[in-house]
Amino acid sequence: MVINLSMHHLRAIEAVHRTENFTRAAEEIEVSQPALSRTVAEAERRIGTPLFERTTRKVTATVAGNEVALYAAHAVRSFDSSLTRISDFVTGSSGQVRISCLPSLAATGLPQVVHAFRRDYPDVELVIHDAAQDQVVPMVTDGTVDIGLVALTDTLPADLTVTPFLSDPFVAVVPRDHAFAARSWVRWEDFHGESFVGFNSVTSIAPMVRHALLQAGAETNEVQRADTVPAVGGLVAAGMGITAVPRLVVPLMNFSDLVSIPIAPTIERKLVLTSLAGAPLPRPVFNFKQRLLESAQA
Repeated sequence: MVINLSMHHLRAIEAVHRTENFTRAAEEIEVSQPALSRTVAEAERRIGTPLFERTTRKVTATVAGNEVALYAAHAVRSFDSSLTRISDFVTGSSGQVRISCLPSLAATGLPQVVHAFRRDYPDVELVIHDAAQDQVVPMVTDGTVDIGLVALTDTLPADLTVTPFLSDPFVAVVPRDHAFAARSWVRWEDFHGESFVGFNSVTSIAPMVRHALLQAGAETNEVQRADTVPAVGGLVAAGMGITAVPRLVVPLMNFSDLVSIPIAPTIERKLVLTSLAGAPLPRPVFNFKQRLLESAQA
């Protein structure tokens, strides 16, 4: 036989058992004493046995009352805890935020935001994946992550919501003994004839650099390509050539003694926040997205 008791019944039983007084129990759960008495009586009827012995001066739990009150207390605690967790999730105080981003952002734009967010929301779990553009975008579209931080391109899927984040200007990166190192700025035309270390096409950097050089009529002697910023930086530091990268990636080359110089005219990599279109962001994710946008404006 299934006994049909609501949380209303269980909360009443727990309060009366704990206080041993109907008046105090009614005050605690904020109902009138007659209403509390009716609720307990209804619970006893549904269970089929008295839970309390009542006198004018005292309320004493029966054997069944002690046993039922034990389970009632457990159920009330569990229920209240669940409500608290739901409230925390709805307000963004708990939950999970899954992010995928370009390595340059994972190393430079993200750490300060993550640190401050974890301080303010210690019960929110942050899961961070850093990957190339062609890996980040599928992680957003298939739901592996909530937010993707990528470069804006014409090939981003139409089912993504795109929010502008940062503008990242390109700079020349050269060995300290290169002629460009002493200059305050260089032009894209100046790359003509230079030995050049480029990026493979899987990156968001390669097509932008190729387009900028083509527009300037600059033909470089591309001596080597690599996938990652540290690899390109290492090749440049070894003297194989020079390169052009977005300014945010320069810290990833700090292990080598390289110099970065602004390039004119300025060409910027537009960085955006992406998420699935039509899917409302859970509150923790929304809060983190707002922190990212605020950091970009600081």
